[in-house]
This record gives sequence, structure tokens and C-alpha cells, in this order.
Amino acid sequence: MAQEVDLNRIELFREVVLAGSFSRAAARLRMPKSRVSRHIAQLEHDLGIALIYRTTRQFRLTQAGGDLFQRTAPLLKALQSTLEEVSSGAEEIAGLIKVTVPEDIGSELFGRICHDFLTLYPRVEIGVLASNQIVDLVKDSIDVAVRIGPARDSSMIRRKIGSVGLILCASPDFLARHGTPLRLEQLEKLPFLSFGAIGQGRQALKMTNGRENRSIRVNARFSCNNFFVLRSMACEGSGITAMPAFLARELFASGKLVPVLKEWSVETSPVQILIPSQKDVPHKIRAFVDFLAERLAPSL
Repeated sequence: MAQEVDLNRIELFREVVLAGSFSRAAARLRMPKSRVSRHIAQLEHDLGIALIYRTTRQFRLTQAGGDLFQRTAPLLKALQSTLEEVSSGAEEIAGLIKVTVPEDIGSELFGRICHDFLTLYPRVEIGVLASNQIVDLVKDSIDVAVRIGPARDSSMIRRKIGSVGLILCASPDFLARHGTPLRLEQLEKLPFLSFGAIGQGRQALKMTNGRENRSIRVNARFSCNNFFVLRSMACEGSGITAMPAFLARELFASGKLVPVLKEWSVETSPVQILIPSQKDVPHKIRAFVDFLAERLAPSL
């Protein structure tokens, strides 16, 4: 049976894992590397298990080390949030909120939402990671994630706030040169600007009009994993593309882009807010999630 364990060493272990090395953890904590190493070694002794495989250049977690990190990191984070709330008053919303959001939603919609939340709660700080990469919320100490598509991790607390589909559009100049398609089949012969992996060539698109689902194959003359690049290419007249409605509204209003086959869209994907599973969700996180859901849903 494990001896009584110093919780400070559990927190130190968490910092080492998050930093990715003893040296970086020591630098963050402003401690000698040797002291960090001694505390981890003592923690392993107290628990009677190895937590980290050490080499001269790097380390990796043992199975037990991985389990300990996954189970204790949310608890330590919840404890830190609780202490922040207690010190600032139970009803006051304060402290840091770390968020990850897809690039398109982050760039187009998130600035105003965060501005308004910070105005409402002046003692809050928000850190946003705008990225299309799926990050590990626990390992990277992320409080809230906005995700498009089905959630892969069933352990997360999920809240669906809406759905987003991709609408077809092109520039007036492109349509003047190539003609405006009136049927889905006509898209197969036109240059298409595709969201996704590079060099896919002909790509299948699953389309829906709410009554019927169809699959067509488009000629992906240009592909990119960033909707802003696709939007720019479409405005230049390079082809037809499919993008979220919130990225096209202003360009439709200005006439730089026009919708194509308006009754059809690429099949919708759910938009969800995820937070790491925890017994007591901090007050500041509950408030931010409620605010985000209320403000983001109408913009999708």
C-alpha cells in the first residue's frame, strides 16, 4: 500500500508532464532541476511504482504514470479553480479561462464574444488557442473547447449548440465565364476549391437539401485546409467553393461572392462545446459556456 503522499509532489509531477521535460519544468517553477528530480523520485517511492521512464535526452510516462496524470490533472485544476473562487468571493467570476476553437470560428466570431464577456466580467482573463488541430484538453490544461463534428472523447462533458453546413458560392466573374450551374451534376465539370487534404483530385461531396441526400464528385483543382484561403481564391474567380455561411455573409452582401444552388449544402456537422469531465465545474467556466452558447449559436 502506498504511503501518505505529499500533494505538492503530485502537482510537481503534473508540471513535469505538461512541460515535457525535467529541465523545462524546473525553469517554469524556478527550481533546480535536481530538486525536481528528487521530488519525483520520492513520489515514485511513496507510491511504490515507476511513473517516468528516464533517458539522457527525454522521458516517457509509464502506464501507471499516464493513469496518474489523466486522473489527477482535472482534480488539481478543479482545486485551483475552487481556491480562486473562494479567495475572490463565491459569486464573483474571476481568473483565467483557456479556450481552444477552430480557426474559422475563432477569427470570424470569437473576438466580439470574448470582448463582451471580458467587459461583463472584468476580473476574468481569457486565453484562446485558435487551431484546427485537436488538442488534448487535459494534457494542455484547456478549460473549454469548441469543436465541429462528432466528439471523439466520450469522457468529455458535451453541450451541442447548433450545427454548421457548407454553402456553395463563387464570384460573379467566375460564373460569367463558366456559367451558373443549375443542377448538382454540373458541378462535376467545373473547377472546385476544396477544403481538405492536398492533392485529392476528384473528391466526393455529400449534399443535402433537407429532403434528399446526394453524393457528387467534384474536380478539386485547388485544395487547402483553411477556409480563409479558399474564400480568397473564390473571390479571385478561381472556382466554386463550399464554406460556412458565417464566412460568406458579408461577401454576399457586398456582391464579391454569390450563392450557387442555394437549396443545397454540404451535410451539416454538429457544433459542440466540450469541457473536461469533473465533479464540480467552476463557476467561471459555467458562466463562460452559457454565454458562449447563447452568443455563438445564432451566428452559425
